[in-house]
Amino acid sequence: MTLRLLSNLDLEAQIGANGATWLDRELTSPNRAPLVRAGFGAEASRTMEQRKAALIEKGHARRAPDGAIRAPKDLVAHLERQEIERVGKSLEGKTRLPLRMANEGARVAGVFTGTTNLVSGKYALIENAYEFTLVPWRPIMDERLGRQISGVVRDSGISWDFTRSRGLGIGM
Repeated sequence: MTLRLLSNLDLEAQIGANGATWLDRELTSPNRAPLVRAGFGAEASRTMEQRKAALIEKGHARRAPDGAIRAPKDLVAHLERQEIERVGKSLEGKTRLPLRMANEGARVAGVFTGTTNLVSGKYALIENAYEFTLVPWRPIMDERLGRQISGVVRDSGISWDFTRSRGLGIGM
């Protein structure tokens, strides 16, 4: 048997959360998990309806004339980005560096200095001399805490390169 943590937040906390929640991922998934009408399934169904109402209230979704809820295809990415920007701004004072958002195709390089838990998931803090970036954390990163890492942002995550690059240097 395998147990996988889907969210750090309980269902009630996900209703009004400012970030991409498990509820959002389920609501936008083409392969939604079937829910039974009792126990956790009933609770999840109820909170999904409340989350839809919260998304409408916050302007992230709208109710169509036929009563259906419509949200942009990139809803989860949009919610993640907003949360990263909000949390990143608060971390700027701590790091004394500006936040740089990691866009598709961008190279991320720096020292992996720690992690932070967001509504959207666990993120790694990558700092260099000029800025810092928040990127989705992966377990393989933990053994590289305090060390230089680099990678390229992809739609499905980040392709990490943990090898030390060799370049020209000046020997003294």
